[in-house]
Amino acid sequence: MTSNSKFLKSFMTILAVAEVGFLAWTFYFHYMCMDHAEHIHAAWLVWQGQVPYRDFFEHHNPLFWFVLAPIVALFYRNALILYFAKLLTLCFYSIAFYAFYLIARDFLKISKLKFILSLILYFLLFDNCYLLFELQPDALMLVFFFWGLWFFLRFFFPRNDYDFKNRGLNLNIAFILFTLAFLVLQKILILLAILAGFTLYQIWKKNVQLGSVLKASIPSLCILSAFLAYLYYTNSWSVYFLFNYDLNLWMQDFMGSARILQSWMVVGYLPIIAIFSLHHFLAEENSVRNFICGIMLLEFIQKMIVGAPYVQYFIFSNLISALIIADIIVDKIYEKRIKLVLLLLPILPIVMLFYYPPNTHFPRYYKVSDFVNRYARDDEPLINTVFFFFNLYGRNPAYYWFGFGNVAQVAQYVYDIDRNIDLNTYIRENMPMFIYAVDYTNLLAASNIDNLFEFRNHLKSLWNKLPVKKDNQDDFVNRWSSPVFQTLDWNFLKTFYAITPYNPLLIRKDLIYRLNQY
Repeated sequence: MTSNSKFLKSFMTILAVAEVGFLAWTFYFHYMCMDHAEHIHAAWLVWQGQVPYRDFFEHHNPLFWFVLAPIVALFYRNALILYFAKLLTLCFYSIAFYAFYLIARDFLKISKLKFILSLILYFLLFDNCYLLFELQPDALMLVFFFWGLWFFLRFFFPRNDYDFKNRGLNLNIAFILFTLAFLVLQKILILLAILAGFTLYQIWKKNVQLGSVLKASIPSLCILSAFLAYLYYTNSWSVYFLFNYDLNLWMQDFMGSARILQSWMVVGYLPIIAIFSLHHFLAEENSVRNFICGIMLLEFIQKMIVGAPYVQYFIFSNLISALIIADIIVDKIYEKRIKLVLLLLPILPIVMLFYYPPNTHFPRYYKVSDFVNRYARDDEPLINTVFFFFNLYGRNPAYYWFGFGNVAQVAQYVYDIDRNIDLNTYIRENMPMFIYAVDYTNLLAASNIDNLFEFRNHLKSLWNKLPVKKDNQDDFVNRWSSPVFQTLDWNFLKTFYAITPYNPLLIRKDLIYRLNQY
């Protein structure tokens, strides 16, 4: 073993051990992503027989909740679902990354050493570590997409006689998997549009026959037709398109510059370095490398234009970029400049970790959720607040992504849930067993709206499409573009509520006896 090989493997070992330790810490301590609670709750409502969009608000495609529903039901009122959901997400990503490994090995001709290094580089970004344990539909979407891409490549770039003989079957399976990826999450449409453009180009160049592509797409079209029929017969057609497309665009303007939860450097860190390394990656005559790099660059540019700098939007581009960087590092580790780049790579993530320290409240989330789930009864009103959510199986409110202060409260307007909430009136009317007692600030007040004019214009467009209009357009726009602050009536709370062991979680004094029944 040369000194350069020892240096590389020693560096990889140290970084890998550090990352595994960080992942273990992340699993137990870090955060409870708001999406984590959202999708558990949505899956529970599906298990209860409620129809997404028609019966409760959602703005994602529905397949994820149907897959998740029996698991959520299995853990009914058991807070361990919060940790099991983390394990389930890790499982999804592992299956997706294995397909990515097969693509890298068989089509991109990447060695196992380079692939391992690429994952180490990918997980240098601590946000990518967090994603492994955040229950989001992106994980299952990527399972279907990467395996679909595996079969897609076997059709257009067959490796052997077996692939040649089964080209039609490979494309058939690829289309089905791509369709399932879309039914999990519509954001995959950007990648699918690029693949569709490539397919049309191959048809135009007469490299494949239009008839064979159409034949392979029949099962996928049947699945899509069944989905559209489901929307139609459940009377959720109009609200599906309103919430899944119009509202998602609207939310970008809602969050303004505050939507940049990660710095632009996080989503661009690896791709920018990869662009300067492309010459080496593409030097080898490998048409699949050209194809994959083209997809990565087009997707990265499109998503930057859309303006959604959340790290889960950039998993594909980050993985491919890490692969490109690993390729040149392993091949040229003998060069001092490459060693220097390798040593500098961890610096930015370490700096960002210092400036954006992780949220370590997850154990508390679990304990509070466990406390509430053990003692609250079915259909009992509960009060979630903006930044704390424990109502995983309850009924109030039907959608509580951010609890009171929801970024999508304008959608709750359709379901008669919000009623221009006055928190104190709501408490007096419902007398919930538990209240997480913090003052109410809606997210409009908490967010940095950098384009309020455009935001208000989107609200006007949204008002025009609402199936139910309860006030005029001006009142509607003013209502949903105004910051709201509410202070709890502490005198009332002191009279009827007591502090639990998880302050500021309060419990009704007349219901404390329940704590002694278990």
